[in-house]
Amino acid sequence: MREHRPRFRKRTDVWTSILYKAVFVVLLLYMLAPSRLFAQTVNQPAVTHKEDTVDKLKERLQQIEEQHQTELTELKDRLQLVEKQQSSLSDQLVQNIKVGAYGAVTFENLKDRRTTYDGNLELLISGNIHDRIRIYSEIDLGLPRGNAEAEQAYVDLLLAQAFNVRAGVLLIPFGKFNLDHFDPRRDLTRPPSVARLVTPTNWGDLGFGAFGFLQVSDHIKATYDIQVVNGLTDQFIAAPGNIPDLGLQSAKTGLRPDNNGDKAIVGRGTFKFFDQYEIGFSGYRGAYRPGGSDKITGMALDGEFKPRNVSILENFVLRGEFARFNIEGSTAPSSLWGYYAQLTYRFWFSALNSTVLGRHFNNPTFALVGLIGHTKTNTTASPSGSLSGDQYIVGFNYRPVEDYVIKAEYQFNDGQDPQNLSDGFLASVAWIF
Repeated sequence: MREHRPRFRKRTDVWTSILYKAVFVVLLLYMLAPSRLFAQTVNQPAVTHKEDTVDKLKERLQQIEEQHQTELTELKDRLQLVEKQQSSLSDQLVQNIKVGAYGAVTFENLKDRRTTYDGNLELLISGNIHDRIRIYSEIDLGLPRGNAEAEQAYVDLLLAQAFNVRAGVLLIPFGKFNLDHFDPRRDLTRPPSVARLVTPTNWGDLGFGAFGFLQVSDHIKATYDIQVVNGLTDQFIAAPGNIPDLGLQSAKTGLRPDNNGDKAIVGRGTFKFFDQYEIGFSGYRGAYRPGGSDKITGMALDGEFKPRNVSILENFVLRGEFARFNIEGSTAPSSLWGYYAQLTYRFWFSALNSTVLGRHFNNPTFALVGLIGHTKTNTTASPSGSLSGDQYIVGFNYRPVEDYVIKAEYQFNDGQDPQNLSDGFLASVAWIF
């Protein structure tokens, strides 16, 4: 047994030496080239991770692009819907609402006054909320004086031909001139004196009303327009020591609340015969003092005659109006009255059709106009107890179309009323659209 031990130790020492050498060689190789030795083991997992990340990014980008396209499509659909709604609303407004205007520019060259330009511009809005509900507004833009106000702004409920309801800022149906005061429709530049000094044209007020049309017979038609409004005030009465306002212009409410608890009633009825002759009757009554029972009472008679089918007379139009107001409890003034009559003759020369005055116009016309008017105010402010005035106007106008007119006229005024205009020349251009 002792003889075999040395061999076993030798073999063990040999294997131990070989193992040490192998470990040494491996460590030496790792130290000299570690990246090459383990390249496959280390790098393979990293490559696989980058490819996975790129694929996930591509997938995410594709999802974002798809979501963006979906949102963009929805946005376009909404935009088209909004545009369609706006277009529909615009078409509806065009069908239901009409906007227009009328205006005038005036030149005045009156005695004892400076020459001047004056004028006005008014906005017209009309429309239908429903087939039986309509609106109308006439707004004075205040040019050139700068005080804009509504002359009319009402809504109509159309119930029947004979009975309809109106509410809002109403044009007062007292006399025809106040109802038909538009500059382009008139043949003269200035209103007649009775419409300025007696009837406070342009006259509007807040209230309710009813109106209708009646077919009396085949050749006779009747209309009525009756209103309950705030009514005139006592602003025409001057404070002690001041000069009184001799007319009723300053007695208008200016669309302010009523200064008394009593409402005024005003109305106009007409009869029209053969569509050629019209006669109108107007009345007014209402309190005017704060807390007082004194009344202002007014009446008016107007007429318009347009003979037709008579060659000599068919180009003539005769208009006239008479108005009177009595004022209880007032002496300055106690009453006012006046009238005017206007004759218009329209004509045209066919030889002018090829000139600049007639070329390209369908129905141009000239007109000769004559007007006489008279007013009288009974007042203790005058030593004689009254102030009166007479007015005479001769005018000429040219209409290339019905809605555009050039006017020229000369007026003569006589009397004691200081509110009458001086003698002199006036010209104007008026239009409506």
